[in-house]
Amino acid sequence: MPSAIPAAQTRLTTILIWSIAALAALFLVWPVWRAFLPMEIWGNEGWNAYHADQAMRGAELYPPPDGLVANNYPPLSYYLLGWLGRLFGDPLYVGRAVSLVATLASGAAVAAVVRQFGGSRAGRLIGGFWFVATMARFFEFYVGMNEPQLLNLAVMAAGFAWFLQRHAEGRPVEPAVLVMVFAGFIKHNFITLPLVALIWLALDNWRLALRAALVGGAAAALGLALCALLFAPYFIPDMLMPRVYHMARALSTLGRLQFILPAMVLWAIWAWAERRSNPARFSALLIGIALPLCLIQKSGAGVDENAQFELIFATAVGIGVAYDGLLRDPLRTGWSPQVISVIVLGILIVRLLLSSRLEFAYLLASPQYRALAAENAAVTRAEAARVAAIPGPVACQNLVVCRMAGKPFVYDHFWVTQLVETGRMTWHQVEQLARRKAIVRDDTDPRASITSLWRRMRSD
Repeated sequence: MPSAIPAAQTRLTTILIWSIAALAALFLVWPVWRAFLPMEIWGNEGWNAYHADQAMRGAELYPPPDGLVANNYPPLSYYLLGWLGRLFGDPLYVGRAVSLVATLASGAAVAAVVRQFGGSRAGRLIGGFWFVATMARFFEFYVGMNEPQLLNLAVMAAGFAWFLQRHAEGRPVEPAVLVMVFAGFIKHNFITLPLVALIWLALDNWRLALRAALVGGAAAALGLALCALLFAPYFIPDMLMPRVYHMARALSTLGRLQFILPAMVLWAIWAWAERRSNPARFSALLIGIALPLCLIQKSGAGVDENAQFELIFATAVGIGVAYDGLLRDPLRTGWSPQVISVIVLGILIVRLLLSSRLEFAYLLASPQYRALAAENAAVTRAEAARVAAIPGPVACQNLVVCRMAGKPFVYDHFWVTQLVETGRMTWHQVEQLARRKAIVRDDTDPRASITSLWRRMRSD
């Protein structure tokens, strides 16, 4: 009879672990449904789709940096999405699908890294499920958005996991290093994972780390040189885009750490107790580098939630490797492993539930919300038809609408703002240049953006 209690608690633990997976699936409902709508999810969407179009046309991908349009992303995502767009349809919608798949792939990479450090099946599942659930719950504008950031993370994380596996097996790590270099040419602002990989290798064998760093550095330099040659003469000037930096932006990120703070605290309890173990040292290195780099990136204008993605990945790995150790009662509470497991999983689940972000609930339970979405989709199509009828080039706030209207990309609002704020141009010069190009300004109906849906529902 007494054995029935642990058995029941074990079943409860299994149910709670799969509850995190169920929550991840539930939170993904909105990004998946939203991906089929014609409205703009975020300002980057049309920008990325325009550049994918240009890549497929063989048009100038990196324009002069003294104009009204710029491109500060590396080229691989444009060619990938443009090619997939030829196979499956519009690169805008293909990019959204790729972002969703990349989110799941990154969760799988979390599980692979946890496994490398001896994590149990439960720890691997918790780390992977928690990553996907956290991204879909609190960073949902990037999940399923046409933006290569999550694709970059998925490829970088796959290379990172492969690096650790090859090193553990005593095999050369350079192929995995090349995968991470490749990821840098999809999007270039994730450096935590390759940096941690090299440091971790150096702690074990500095000669192997030096060799890996030289190979990675040579591959990156060769790639940059090739891009500079193929996209001459403006690739390098565009990549060095002027940008305003504010420390206040970095500090604002501290408030967003609330979404992952309970998981970080649970990890820290275990990591301190087992600080001499390899899993604790590795996860401390990973989180310890990801956190300051997150704050530094966030200080730049235009950098948003994506600055936190590597930190979320690192925390997911942390909670995955910590789970088994937490069951060993590092706080000396005297509680059984089954009770501790329920408490740990309960904390993670409660934090996932505590949020005012209820778009998935509106979608599932509110006919009014679904009707509003259909109405706004119709507005978007009508706006595109209206813009198409405007003679000449148009400067749209909503680039998805402008592109749907068949208008060329002639005015990048963020780029122009940075030119003015960094002193490269004045607003008078911008206006003169726009007039010389006969660009017509147009304010798109705000209902042509997904943000109008949740603002409307929250105001009702």
